[in-house]
Amino acid sequence: MRRVLPDGLHLGRRDHGLIPVIAAVAAIAALALGGWNAARSLSREWENGAAHHVTIEIPDFTGDAGETAKKLSAVLQSDPGIALVETLPEAQIRAILRPWLGAMQGELSDLPVVLAVTRKDGAPATDLPAILDTVAPSAILEENAKWGERLTLLGHSLQACAWLAVLLAGFATAGVTTLSVRMTLIARRRTIEILHGFGARDGLIARRIAWRSAGLGLAGGVLGTVLGGATLAVLHRLILPFMDQHSIGLSLWPQGLSEWLSVWTNLPQPLFQSLACVPILVALLSFTVAHSTVRLWLRRLP
Repeated sequence: MRRVLPDGLHLGRRDHGLIPVIAAVAAIAALALGGWNAARSLSREWENGAAHHVTIEIPDFTGDAGETAKKLSAVLQSDPGIALVETLPEAQIRAILRPWLGAMQGELSDLPVVLAVTRKDGAPATDLPAILDTVAPSAILEENAKWGERLTLLGHSLQACAWLAVLLAGFATAGVTTLSVRMTLIARRRTIEILHGFGARDGLIARRIAWRSAGLGLAGGVLGTVLGGATLAVLHRLILPFMDQHSIGLSLWPQGLSEWLSVWTNLPQPLFQSLACVPILVALLSFTVAHSTVRLWLRRLP
């Protein structure tokens, strides 16, 4: 006949103080995961987009910048390493200069010709400086790729820091769970000794306390993930107008339940999946740590 242990093995509501501590740790882990997802997205966007873009500026000192740009564009379009060559319209150049020059940009008549060049992904790198020395010696080359190595290293470093924060949050969860379990074992030592004397196996006692710790860990993990996820959702709403022109009219703070739900559903899918895993991982870690702690403690009993 299977033995059912009484509720005397845990501290009742006195161990509920573990929940806010784990919730705070889970919130930190959720924020760290948000930083990791942001750093990964920026790194991928850089590697797949910005690193392949080159800007060439041809000053119009003698009035022949347009002809030089046409010759240079024809040469670049015939190169196997170049995917696209575009000439920026004069109106777009004036719009770019407006924040710095204001109304003065409308009086400029000798604007440079700007070419936007896109390299082919995986193709041999084109020696743009050599081409410019031949076709357009006065051109100014702005190549994003020269910053690529540092920016990629920065992105990977930010991701590593985020994972380090998650790892430290895991250690903190393990630490507070161990303290809570030891408190339970000390407070219920007499009960455990009686059960042990009646033949209750170590695994049965350990599982009973471990399931209790897992429940507390799950409750704290859900609470912390909701708090951290809500913070990330609001931050995502604030930066959404910078990524999507249709979101410029959004209010700074969600109004009503429907807008709050839309804030959550608008989170990037990888981030949402990462946040959903936090309570499960916290509960699993709490169960494992509690089970191991009780097992080690029971081995020391006479």
